[in-house]
Amino acid sequence: MTASALAGPSATPTSRSAPPPAAPAGSPRTLLWRALRAGRRDLALSALLFSTHQLGESLVPVIVGATVGSVVLDGGPARLALYLALLAADFLLLSLSYRFGARAAVRARRHTEHRVRMALTERVLRPAGGVRLPPGDLLSRASGDAERVGTFAGTLATTAAAVVVLLGSAALLLRISAVLGALVVAGTAVLLLAQSRLARLLRRAGTAEQARQARATALAEDLVRGLRVVQGIGAEHTVAADYARVSRSAVRAARRAMSAEAALIAVGTVLTGLYLAAVAAVGAWLALDGRIGLGQLIAVLGLARFVIGPMRTLSSAHARLARALGSAARVHEVLTTPPAVPDDGRAEPAATAGRIEFRDVLLADGTRADWTLPAARMTGLVCEDPATADAVASLLARESDPETGRILLDGTALAGLPLDRLRADVLVCHHEPVLLPGTVADNLGALTEDGPAVSEATRASFSDQVVDAAPHGAATPVGDRGETLSGGQRQRIALGRALAARPPVLVLHDPTTAVDAVTEDAIADRVRRSRAGRTTLVITAAPAWLARCDQVVRVPAARTVTR
Repeated sequence: MTASALAGPSATPTSRSAPPPAAPAGSPRTLLWRALRAGRRDLALSALLFSTHQLGESLVPVIVGATVGSVVLDGGPARLALYLALLAADFLLLSLSYRFGARAAVRARRHTEHRVRMALTERVLRPAGGVRLPPGDLLSRASGDAERVGTFAGTLATTAAAVVVLLGSAALLLRISAVLGALVVAGTAVLLLAQSRLARLLRRAGTAEQARQARATALAEDLVRGLRVVQGIGAEHTVAADYARVSRSAVRAARRAMSAEAALIAVGTVLTGLYLAAVAAVGAWLALDGRIGLGQLIAVLGLARFVIGPMRTLSSAHARLARALGSAARVHEVLTTPPAVPDDGRAEPAATAGRIEFRDVLLADGTRADWTLPAARMTGLVCEDPATADAVASLLARESDPETGRILLDGTALAGLPLDRLRADVLVCHHEPVLLPGTVADNLGALTEDGPAVSEATRASFSDQVVDAAPHGAATPVGDRGETLSGGQRQRIALGRALAARPPVLVLHDPTTAVDAVTEDAIADRVRRSRAGRTTLVITAAPAWLARCDQVVRVPAARTVTR
């Protein structure tokens, strides 16, 4: 069953309580800044509070230097107590500022991550489709890449605070000595220039790392899902070797990214160390020359040591920006993926009778289809080529459009109908059933809240036998994609889910291939009675189903079929 079909007639692709996701941006950088704007209030608050905290810390050596200078000159206990009280007030201010600033920064980070994930979710679940990346790759983008973007949001506030404190420290040093203030400004400029050059290398390495990790994740997911098949054909060693090769490639990419980041941090450490040595040397020279006093020298050395922290923050910010831009590029790739089909239909028929017409439609194997499925009847479609059967199901679900010809629903081309309306009227249950996370009951009632309809569908699809056999009845969890159930049980649950929705047109593609012949015959009979008065197309060669059909269309390969 398609993802859009799983949404059901009354569901929407995204949660009603979720904030609107960011619109696809013109570039990864634009996407990154749009995501950050989602938490701009928390970012501004945390930047303000972190700046207050950092300025408070920068004042500590200044107050200590003033205290020492005052005690040396005067030595009065009253003046000493005043300075100590001022120092205590400073510590209280910076402590409270950090506490509440950190809270705001975490909120900004989580909101940014959430916004990126919601944007990905909205694009993947968009009825027009088009995103065909493996689930493991999508999971990597929605987790690792979204987290990196959010991490940068958390870093942005501390980076802004670092800029503020560097400016404040430079101003304080300028008041003490113009030479020292100029030295701080020059050192910061050199550091930022060197980091910006190295950040480009880190961005490329980070993008490659995420791509390799996504490939390894996707392969691991595929192997876990197909583990029974792999064990059945004795291919464990082959697939293990293949995964080991992909995993080693991901590890090498991660090492290159970490090496680039380490080089970036190392350059910053060296430059800040040189800066500290230069400030200490110049300050000592000024003190020996009598241009600054003892208290001022203590303040200068304390400030010089303190601003190394903000400089390192700026250094790491470049690294995180580079990696965030790499992750934003991977998210941007999904958001800007062209839709599989256009969703510009405007026709709104008053009611759906369910008459389907294929008019000179070119199918996958070169067959040209020209037939009619009458309304309120059950039609069987027998395809010699399995690719043809898949193509018909895909066309009716409008996961793709025919290269030539048209498909009509009650005289209106499918392309002329809004996708939401079409998916509500024409429900396609594909051959490989996909169950949703949750219980058996959750899946049977996923497309409707009509209790009697669910009960009738459960009986018609023989899902009641699944409920009876399950350890906890209808409350039994189905696991990831229904892994706790057998193939036949998954097929019956998926069929019951589709029947419960009572769509005007229901397309079933080999719905009971994993069910025994006796049960299949009983299901076909019950489905025919359950669907009386509605249009049903069964794409199958199973005699049990064809015997219940009002008409049967046989599709030989590479021929024009007319019925």
